[in-house]
Amino acid sequence: MKNKPDISICMITYNHEHYIRHAIEGVLMQKTNFDYELVVVNDCSTDKTDQVIKDIMASHENGNVIKYQAHDKNMGMMANFACALNLCQGRYIALCEGDDYWSDPNKLQVQTEFLEQNKTYALVGHNAKFIKEGRALDEVVRKVEADFLDFSTSDMIMRNPFVSSMTLFKNIGFENFKTVLDNFIVGDKALFTLLSFYGKIRFYSDPVGYYRKHAESVTSQNRIEYLPFKKDLINRIKHAEYWNAYSNYQFDEETLKVKEYRSRVLVGQALRNFDLKTAVHYSKFVDLNKIRKKSSRRIIGFLNRVESLFN
Repeated sequence: MKNKPDISICMITYNHEHYIRHAIEGVLMQKTNFDYELVVVNDCSTDKTDQVIKDIMASHENGNVIKYQAHDKNMGMMANFACALNLCQGRYIALCEGDDYWSDPNKLQVQTEFLEQNKTYALVGHNAKFIKEGRALDEVVRKVEADFLDFSTSDMIMRNPFVSSMTLFKNIGFENFKTVLDNFIVGDKALFTLLSFYGKIRFYSDPVGYYRKHAESVTSQNRIEYLPFKKDLINRIKHAEYWNAYSNYQFDEETLKVKEYRSRVLVGQALRNFDLKTAVHYSKFVDLNKIRKKSSRRIIGFLNRVESLFN
């Protein structure tokens, strides 16, 4: 292998002993005409993840492409992600989290050829199917009718259409990315939005792997209880505000839409969970004209009037 590979696969892991082998082997089976490295960063797992990784490195015929780092203490997901990105030396970087996996052996080759032939693009991603409780499902993660869709920064501020473990993007240098991630609780949308400032981004609807949906997943947990759900909604608002400021306020309209919609959902959830302070604070961002029920409009109006009690 050359001193620097063409592609780096960035894989973060924490307590994935039951899944990490599948994730790594999905990378090592890739058929490519270029060199690649697999960067695996273990955030001080307390299970047998470390043992499984070392076993693959010693026994697999392609184990020599694995570049492994294990932390002595837990850094947290955002710090671990930033660390892993900075270890990647390839011209392009692919993501694959330790509990997801690729099923298409041509995934890397196809995506790399696309970016090589379309220099105005900074990111390309494919769809995935769900795997739940060890069973592969035929259901895709993103339901898209078109063969592919292109997205802009405006789109990324509004939503994240990508499946992070199925993406490949230009290595733009991530030395200072940790300072960006410090603002968020989830890193992939921040990464993809940053990349949208460097070029166009494309999503293909055909699946090339599996996204694991289970109780231990960070995304799944954000739908179970109110407090994580609250943090998720606030994070989405902060995401829009951050990138609008980053762009020197070129996306005021998109930011307003995100703030209004997410605040409306957050107020409803806060009231159901007797979190009056949160309901009052975010009620001021809700557009009363977009609320159909008179009773709901009266409640929001009341919350707006009592906001001064919490200032």
